[in-house]
Amino acid sequence: MPALHRRGRALVRPARARLRGGRVSPGPLSAGVPRAAPPGAARPDPRHPRAPFDRLNPVFGTAPVPDLSPAGHHPARRADVQRYSKGNEMTSTIPVRLGASALLLSSLSGIAVAQATRPDPDGELISLPPITVDVETEVAGASSYEFVPGGMSVAPGIDGGEALRAVPGVTAGRMGGHALEIIIRGQQQNQLNIIDAGSFTYGGCPNRMDPPTSTAALSRADRVVVERGYSSVTNGPGGTGGAVILERDAPELAADKPWEAEFHSGFSSNSDTSEFGGTVTFDLGQGFYLKGSADKRSAGNYTDGSGTEIRSAYDQQSTGLTLGYANNGLDLAFDIERDLAEDVLFAGAGMDSPRSETNVYRFRGGIDLDMGALRRIEGNLYRTEVDHVMDNYSLRPVGAMAMRTPTTSDTTGGKIEAQLDFGTTTAKIGVDYQSNTRNAMAYGGMPVMIPMIEASNPATARFNIWPDVEIAQTGLYVETETKLSPRATLQLGLRYDHVKASAGEAATVPGGSLMAPNAYYTAQYGTTFDSARTEDNIGGLARLEYALSGETTLFAGLSRSVRTADANERAMARSNWVGNPDIAPEKHYQLDFGVETTRDNWSMNASVYADHVEDFILRDAFSVAGVTTYRNVTAQLAGVELSGAWERNGFMIAGDATYTYGQNTSDDRALAQIPPLNGQITASYGQNAWRAGARVNWATSQTRIDASRDPGQTPGYATLDLFGSYEVSENAVLLAGVNNVTDGTYANHLSRSNLFDPALTQVNEPGRSVYIKLEARF
Repeated sequence: MPALHRRGRALVRPARARLRGGRVSPGPLSAGVPRAAPPGAARPDPRHPRAPFDRLNPVFGTAPVPDLSPAGHHPARRADVQRYSKGNEMTSTIPVRLGASALLLSSLSGIAVAQATRPDPDGELISLPPITVDVETEVAGASSYEFVPGGMSVAPGIDGGEALRAVPGVTAGRMGGHALEIIIRGQQQNQLNIIDAGSFTYGGCPNRMDPPTSTAALSRADRVVVERGYSSVTNGPGGTGGAVILERDAPELAADKPWEAEFHSGFSSNSDTSEFGGTVTFDLGQGFYLKGSADKRSAGNYTDGSGTEIRSAYDQQSTGLTLGYANNGLDLAFDIERDLAEDVLFAGAGMDSPRSETNVYRFRGGIDLDMGALRRIEGNLYRTEVDHVMDNYSLRPVGAMAMRTPTTSDTTGGKIEAQLDFGTTTAKIGVDYQSNTRNAMAYGGMPVMIPMIEASNPATARFNIWPDVEIAQTGLYVETETKLSPRATLQLGLRYDHVKASAGEAATVPGGSLMAPNAYYTAQYGTTFDSARTEDNIGGLARLEYALSGETTLFAGLSRSVRTADANERAMARSNWVGNPDIAPEKHYQLDFGVETTRDNWSMNASVYADHVEDFILRDAFSVAGVTTYRNVTAQLAGVELSGAWERNGFMIAGDATYTYGQNTSDDRALAQIPPLNGQITASYGQNAWRAGARVNWATSQTRIDASRDPGQTPGYATLDLFGSYEVSENAVLLAGVNNVTDGTYANHLSRSNLFDPALTQVNEPGRSVYIKLEARF
């Protein structure tokens, strides 16, 4: 059978290779999950409550979803489908992974997939015997995690960052009910690449009120892959801490039903959060399809465990429309998406956001080829536009000074990639480009001047915060995977990025100010931003994987990755917060190794990593009194990630733990925003159409802090969640649960200082909340 290679390390057939953001071509399995039924068989829907291979998701709750398991990187993780005919019986053998935090809802024995039919030579339909699938468990990955968003059993209306922090190894800081900031391996913000169907979006708020996870179309993704650490040179520039990749497939509808629809609706008691939305897909014929979706989420302020009201309300709505074509090895799709967040309150910020709008225009596709070694070409073009407004008077009582800051962040980019097969070696060669331009002007004055401030009157302009900052990055890369032996696989990657950064209005004095951005740069660093800065950055990786057996695999990886400074770090321009035009890019030298093992009904994984960082970009509030500046230091990051799972006779238990260490070795003090030892333990039991369980979320105290950024030391905590699900019918499932059952009062160490309530050190997490959610498919 043809050799298989990985989707950016994920396994796909060379003739049907799939780029992230593209479609899965009919036929192969991807990452161990059946994507298409055998010829003539009814196609199982991986998100359908009763689809074969449904599993409990002990991390997100009880929704049965397919392959909610870590997507690992080793030669044994291939989706080989071996079919043979023996008399009148057809048998398929499909190796499927048992995830480190995912447990099987169905037993690991033969599962009837479908009753297939086919025409005989006379044109009449002949029924074929049921196809039996023998599921063989394989090793789960220790550095990557893949899940299906449509199967998440999480409280309705939550932010994308809050959903992602349920993934092992991912934590998140809070400054309200919206815009949680995720952290992976001690890295955050632009140290992580958030890729939505191939496109990048950079938020419009200098204070991170709109990180890309808050606007990414999570509900429209067919899969979300969370990669911990630098694991591929194909994921764009930077990404030193990892990546969150939203992938989409072309829909496959039944021949007798040219449309399908999904609907979800739910309510949470704490904050009166409501959510409803859905997706409708139409088969237009001749390979064309149309897919539309809409979601609306609304929340009031929640209360913490002590009954204190936390400013966290928001209204958010998102819509999307895709016109696509998929036929004969060619797939194309054009997406138009809009996300609108209004009246967003933040306890952890000095302003709120009355309006933030994100628009995405994306064209993506690929074509299968049979031209010698060249097997497929894929690519995309995209444009994202963010318009963000924040102020300190429209949604909260105004103080002595009224402030308003409208901002824009526009990104244009694209990528083209060739996928090749040389027998024992497969390769990806590509070029990508992205250019992000940001503008932000701060207006202010006495409250009586609010009408002038609202009108952006030049006389009220105080700071040109982002003075037309453009950062353009052009990348070239090649990544190969070579089968050294039946047990060993070697992955190699090399990447080059040319960076050009400029600030077109660095010399412009705002109308109501006496100082141009250049004056702030000169005062702090003795330089200006009149000329563009350029960088030539080189990164790469090597990863060796060795299968000790069909159940246990060892891996070791070494990488160098480079991240250029963002608009804040390079060009922020206000009296108390100044970027550094001459800041050097971060250079990460990472080593990770681990072991992955999976048996019939249990699995366990462990990974250890160390990251030496040259020119770590430090946000520094110590060096200059009253002013936040940026400088390069040397830093060390290290950590351990553990996870395991066990299942027997409907009872399931899973757990994970993550420890991260961060040190600024130049100043001999702890790095800021490093999470403490934390994790989850989940247990559940279910039969047939129902399932119920409990989850403990825990963290130890954190005493290693950077006082310039961390609000303070934090105590440990443990909270209890209860959850359950019931399949009302073959097309609907009812989900319910209680989060923080004991109504405990606590804060995540990564959360912001509570600026609105001086009695609270940090923005506390919500207290007890009861939720219910209905998901249906038509």
